[in-house]
Amino acid sequence: MLKDIPNNTACFVDANIFYYSLVSTPDVTIDCSEFILRIERGEIMACTSSATIAEAIHKVMMAEAVKQHGLNRQGLAHRLQRQSLLIATLSEHKKVADLVRLSGIHVEPITLDLLEKATDCSIRYQMLTNDALTVAVMEKLRITNIATNDDDFGSVAGLTMWKPK
Repeated sequence: MLKDIPNNTACFVDANIFYYSLVSTPDVTIDCSEFILRIERGEIMACTSSATIAEAIHKVMMAEAVKQHGLNRQGLAHRLQRQSLLIATLSEHKKVADLVRLSGIHVEPITLDLLEKATDCSIRYQMLTNDALTVAVMEKLRITNIATNDDDFGSVAGLTMWKPK
């Protein structure tokens, strides 16, 4: 569990942790919010990537569109592209960048070198692009702990996954 991460641990923060901190999700929101507070207090040395933040922003935007407009999740992104005026009614996704900034989380920019390394990670660990990119960033930063609710990182040897409840 996230609360079990020892103080002074360097940890990558995955998109779903930001998402759960901002979108009320039974059983995990409190744990994720408390984890972010530990980062703010300097108990955890946290990092993430610009791609991870973009993924979190997207997820929060989709959740708000479902809640605010009663839209079905299936085909949601495509529907919002066709009905782009609905996007102007959404604002919760703007909180992701604020949360990252206020928490003092290091944001690793995504470079072409990292994208190339991610393609190797994708093949080596049988992962899709965003997860492989996270592994590439973690390898670059020599970080072996990840706060996530994503089981796909289980195939990466030497990685310790910390999950919300």
